[in-house]
Amino acid sequence: MKKLVSIHALTARINRKLAKESKKLMKYKPRLDENEPVVEYAIVDLKTNAIINFHMAGEIQEFARGLGCLASLEDVSLEI
Repeated sequence: MKKLVSIHALTARINRKLAKESKKLMKYKPRLDENEPVVEYAIVDLKTNAIINFHMAGEIQEFARGLGCLASLEDVSLEI
C-alpha cells in the first residue's frame, strides 16, 4: 500500500534538497484567459536569479523521485 504525501510536504522536501545547491522550487500562477486556477512550479537559481526549469506541474512527482525526495512506496496527493 502506498503512503500519500501532500504537495506541501513534497515541496518542502524538494526545497531542503535544492537549498544545498542554492536553488529553490517556486510556485507561480501563469496568466491565462481561463477562469481555472492553474499552478505551475519553477526551479530558480538563487545566485543568478535565473529560472532553470519551469512548467513542472505535471512532472513534479518524477522530479522528486529523481532527487531522492520521494520513496518508491510514496505517492503525491495533489489536493491541498
